[in-house]
Amino acid sequence: MSNSRMKNLFEKFRRAPRKGLFKIGLPLLILVGALFVVGVLKATKPEVQARPVEEKVWPVSVLTAKISDESPQRRFYGEIVAGREAELRAEVQGRVITVDDNFIDGGIVAKGDQLVSFDAFEYAAQVSEREAELVEAKARLAELQADFDGSVALLVRDKEQAKLRERDVARRARLIRRKNVSEKTYDDAKLSLSEARQRITEREQNIKKLRANIQSQEATIKRRAVGVDRAKRDLLDTRLYAPFDGFLTSVGTTVGRYVSVGDTVAKLIQAGRLEVKFKVSNRQFGRMTGASGFVGTAVEIAWRGAAKENYSATIERVESVVDAATGGVNLYARIDGLTSRTRLRPGIFVEVFLNDRPYRDVIRLPETALHDDTVYTVVNNRLQAHKVSVVARIGDEVLVRGSIKNADNIVVTNFNEIGPGLRVVVR
Repeated sequence: MSNSRMKNLFEKFRRAPRKGLFKIGLPLLILVGALFVVGVLKATKPEVQARPVEEKVWPVSVLTAKISDESPQRRFYGEIVAGREAELRAEVQGRVITVDDNFIDGGIVAKGDQLVSFDAFEYAAQVSEREAELVEAKARLAELQADFDGSVALLVRDKEQAKLRERDVARRARLIRRKNVSEKTYDDAKLSLSEARQRITEREQNIKKLRANIQSQEATIKRRAVGVDRAKRDLLDTRLYAPFDGFLTSVGTTVGRYVSVGDTVAKLIQAGRLEVKFKVSNRQFGRMTGASGFVGTAVEIAWRGAAKENYSATIERVESVVDAATGGVNLYARIDGLTSRTRLRPGIFVEVFLNDRPYRDVIRLPETALHDDTVYTVVNNRLQAHKVSVVARIGDEVLVRGSIKNADNIVVTNFNEIGPGLRVVVR
């Protein structure tokens, strides 16, 4: 800035009224005073004494290590299914005339109970007709047998007569050589012998025919007897009985309805043979099967209905194929000790508990004690890290092996800052 311009500004300031000087000087005065007060406060503040840094102590819970052999119990979810189910079908056609009071969906029936009866008039008539035909066939057989026996007896007489004729011919032959009889007499004797032999031949042929007729009639009698049995069975089939104790379902007929042969009238679930169907994964199937397989293994079942009910069961079979969708294998366990009064029904969901294979020299811990592949023990109120391997997981617990000894105090409290060397206090 030039000197002439500076002089012009100074002249303007000097010529400015005193009111303008006051507006500029007052803020400057306030700023100077504030700086002075800050300096005084800073110079007179009390001196703060530095406190020593205290090490943080973490409260933890511990579990005493126990090395043992474990056979963990696995929990699965299953469904009650019918181990044996029968479709009750009509073996004859006809109109239903009576049904049992328990012949309804959910009805409980016992073995041998009559469930349904059909109109039996036609079937009773058929039994009478078949029995009459059988009697007729037997009478015809008796007639043929009598003819046969008579022909056999007459054949004996014919043979005796033929022998007499042979002796007569031989005697006349001697006499004709002596010229004591005529040739006509000799010819008459030979003719009588020929006729006797002819009767024997005819009698033998008749006997053969009678024997064949008897065999044919015996076959007819057998056929008629089968017809009687079939008619009687059809008559019995007009009554439908329960083949075993169980529960009825899918009842599809009632009084007055006409049914045909093969029509399903109901289904019967055997009460004493209910099973639970549950699935194990491929990995579990391969690990838990062992040398003897699952068949014969005992399981426990819990049904949490109105109140928890426990049942025992035994695995009886393994499904033939693997479920491609889920990659699992279905097992079937038969429930022990059931009667028709059981409250279990197919379709109920239950919990199934199955013991896993034994694990040797392992420690059972809650999952909160595991930090990746590390667990911590408390030694002189300090954390010490131990590498472990997880051999199995059971719900919220794990089975581990590692450099841990019996009676070591294992930390089961999980917090983000956990690490070796931390100071802790056991709660």
